Amino acid sequence: MGLTIGWFESGVKRGWRGAMAGFMPVSIADVAKKARVSISTVSRVLNRRQLVNEKTRLRVEQAIRDLGYRPNAFARGLMLRRSEMIGLLLPDLHGEFYSEIIRGANAQARELGYNLVLSSARDGDDSHALLRAMQQRTLLDGVAVMVSELTDRIQEVLAGFALPLCVLDAEVDGSPHDSVVIDQRHGAVALMRHVTQRAGWRRIIFVGGHETNVDTIARLEAYLQVLAERDLPLVPGDVYHLDYQYDTAYALAAERVRSWAGPGHGVFAANDEMAAGIVAAATAAGVAVPQELAVVGFDDTRIARMTRPPLTTVRVPMAKMGARAVELLCQRIAEPQRPPTRISLQPELIARESCGAPGVRLRAQA
Repeated sequence: MGLTIGWFESGVKRGWRGAMAGFMPVSIADVAKKARVSISTVSRVLNRRQLVNEKTRLRVEQAIRDLGYRPNAFARGLMLRRSEMIGLLLPDLHGEFYSEIIRGANAQARELGYNLVLSSARDGDDSHALLRAMQQRTLLDGVAVMVSELTDRIQEVLAGFALPLCVLDAEVDGSPHDSVVIDQRHGAVALMRHVTQRAGWRRIIFVGGHETNVDTIARLEAYLQVLAERDLPLVPGDVYHLDYQYDTAYALAAERVRSWAGPGHGVFAANDEMAAGIVAAATAAGVAVPQELAVVGFDDTRIARMTRPPLTTVRVPMAKMGARAVELLCQRIAEPQRPPTRISLQPELIARESCGAPGVRLRAQA
């Protein structure tokens, strides 16, 4: 019995050691031993292949495949002074607008061999302090940041930003950064000309975000430009500044929608979410859209197609903006001294039923 037990224990120990060996990570020393080279040679094959002759390189690569070796990403990053991680800082992570930017950025980052790290600075957060922390205590190789409000403090931080930087949707004076912007004014002018020329609007209420929001500023300027072009009056009190949220737009419209309604009257909401809230409030108040009050939005998120009637809006290439920002950022990491690049993306007018233009129907491709 003792012999049997001893054999069993010995077998268990051997089996346990063998099983554990299967879970032990393969080291660079194991690869060097199998390939009969030094550890430094394996390191050169992993990081600077051109410095190793072909015969030795092939032997090391075969050993890597045979052993299933995976380099330690942290150690490799320290040696190369790269983490292969990039940051994306957005004003918020909620909603389709931001999720589409993230989707495009993440796909491009993976394509280029980087991992994407997300963060946000919502209203009330100390966003300039967050930016300072990102460059002082980070392993990130670079950061793409969407700026919603260009305060003096934000501009100061970005102008002195030490990491490779790409700015989305804005440009910062005094900083040699890359940028990807949407031609907001072009899209808003096209929308305003459509509703004044095709739909016959004569009184237009503007509902935007905060007065200092860069998108709101551009869309309001387009609104004022086309009113002047068409010799239409700017009615006192017809410009409102909210927060781009459905609920606040609904609450405003619930109070004002009957006074807004009338022949040739319409609302230009600076995003689809607010436009949908205004349509819902009008419907609840018994004001027919677009017959008594037309409504348009901006961005062409899914809510524009789900609203009844479907929203006339401006399609913003959100995913493309995220992808191009990551592409520029990775180019900057690879070539720190190259001249700054600015990419301007064109939005597209999407005419649907909510604007009241004769003959407009829901677009087939939407």
